[in-house]
Amino acid sequence: MNTAKKSTYLRNFIIAVTVSVAILAAGALWVLLGWRSALDITLTDLAGDPAALRGFTMRGQSYFDTAHTYWELHDGYLDTGFALDPDSIDDQYHYSAWGASINTLYAVAPKVRDEVNANAQRVHAYQDTYQMQSTASDFRIMAQIYIGSGVLRVPLRDVELDTPITVSANAEVPAYLNCTSASYDYAADFSDEVQDTDTDYSYIAGQIFSLGNGQGLAWRYTVADRKAGLYKATPISYDDLVALPADGKVGDRDVLCATTEFGTLEPFYCPENARQVVCGLPMDDGLTLCVYLDPLNMACADLVNAAGEQVDHVELGIEGGKGDFSVTALPRTTDRDAVLKVDFRNLFVALRVQDGKFSLHQTLSAEGGSNLQGVDIYMRNAEDAVLNTAGDALLIATPEYTTVGEANADNSYSIYQTGTLLLVCPLDGSAPRYRGRLNTGGERDWGAQLNSNIYDWPARRYMNYELYEKDRVKRL
Repeated sequence: MNTAKKSTYLRNFIIAVTVSVAILAAGALWVLLGWRSALDITLTDLAGDPAALRGFTMRGQSYFDTAHTYWELHDGYLDTGFALDPDSIDDQYHYSAWGASINTLYAVAPKVRDEVNANAQRVHAYQDTYQMQSTASDFRIMAQIYIGSGVLRVPLRDVELDTPITVSANAEVPAYLNCTSASYDYAADFSDEVQDTDTDYSYIAGQIFSLGNGQGLAWRYTVADRKAGLYKATPISYDDLVALPADGKVGDRDVLCATTEFGTLEPFYCPENARQVVCGLPMDDGLTLCVYLDPLNMACADLVNAAGEQVDHVELGIEGGKGDFSVTALPRTTDRDAVLKVDFRNLFVALRVQDGKFSLHQTLSAEGGSNLQGVDIYMRNAEDAVLNTAGDALLIATPEYTTVGEANADNSYSIYQTGTLLLVCPLDGSAPRYRGRLNTGGERDWGAQLNSNIYDWPARRYMNYELYEKDRVKRL
């Protein structure tokens, strides 16, 4: 009797556990399918012929919190994959072009450093902090460039003032202050007298790009003896930076001088006639693209081999204008092609390389009397544009956002992306062949529920685009 009861209890327990596991599994599957249905990418045709999508390849990801949808549009077909929790916590940066951030130091020139320090006075600054203050009229302007997990420092130019101005440095070093900080060593308190607003904060153009086995950057202007051009940048790690020996003093404190150089910036290709270099990009066959303005303010593009020699040149037929000329290299799926967006204008430049030469260079414009004027706002806000196989049209992707609340009211809050508008625009400037929308799921039942808190969840829904392997670098 007892044996039968135990057997019945055990059987019932096993059945209960099995049912519970099945319910949990079904619940997990339901949640997963719910997330998938809410966040999966779908394509809706809006106008034109869907056949116009043939010959294009565009890849990307859509994110909502930890849920990622991976998608690829190819020859008019859309394939998607879904991950509720990707393996890498920094996966969202996997397709980000590597950028450089800069800091400009208005440092005391080496030749007057000892005199400045000898005349410095210790003064009370904020609360319980103190500074060493002095005056100087000779300065060396230094560029600090942060690339990934490293940093390099190079000189920009020297300045000599007619009248000395105040310089200061921290008397003691707080825990948060490292030797790349402006207040670590003597620097101008107010930089208006020494700065050049045209160059000191815009000497790097475009994104960091792969150059050989390292990183390349476009040096925008000729500053002092450094010519405008493409350079190979080799930063040092922060561990190596901390290990550098002190070579100056602030009061009695040993410091690494703000004028001390570290890392290297080696010239790779500096066009003789470049007034302003605006972009560098690795291309097919081990070539590098260099885009620049010539002395007549016209945009040009050169192909450069691994030895830093020009192998092809084209004039792009674009005038730089009176102000700064800048371009963004848009995401791409092959290094044979490059599509450049001319910033602050409705202009795209499409380039293709074949057999070591430019096989295509075409400008698409919505300016003037173009048939694209009706879609100029989409061109201006585009996040991606790719060439088709035939090389006669661009597929342009532009985000669409939903406004929460009443328009122009205090509670209006345009914050979340519900779709991406796709346009197929011929390079001859004729009317678009196709218009469609990649939907991110915000308009569906689950998606609407996920967007119920307009101040939290919707802001975390966004989309980006996959870069070619040479451009795909994790931002550390």
